[in-house]
Amino acid sequence: MKKKQYDLNFKKMVVAKGKEIGNMTAVARQHELDPKMVLRWAREMNRNDLDQLDGTSVKQSKFVPTAEDYAQLEKENEKLKKLFAEQALERDILKDLLKKTNPHLRIK
Repeated sequence: MKKKQYDLNFKKMVVAKGKEIGNMTAVARQHELDPKMVLRWAREMNRNDLDQLDGTSVKQSKFVPTAEDYAQLEKENEKLKKLFAEQALERDILKDLLKKTNPHLRIK
């Protein structure tokens, strides 16, 4: 089921009708809408920046990584690779040491 998008004028009209009547859920049912959605629209309409509201400004914008972000991630990735290699080497050294000190624990 595809999510239906309503334009700002329709939202304003529904919210204004709901405020006029004093019952948002009744207006929502008239227009066959979810009452929670209409109440959310009303909250959004009560904000101070209503004139700037275009219906999409309420949603957060997507994060667009920059070249700096990629460079930082590459540095961090290299650092983690080195750390992993050091830990693997340390683990192997400890295994060898354990085998030498406890011959009965040798894995065949």
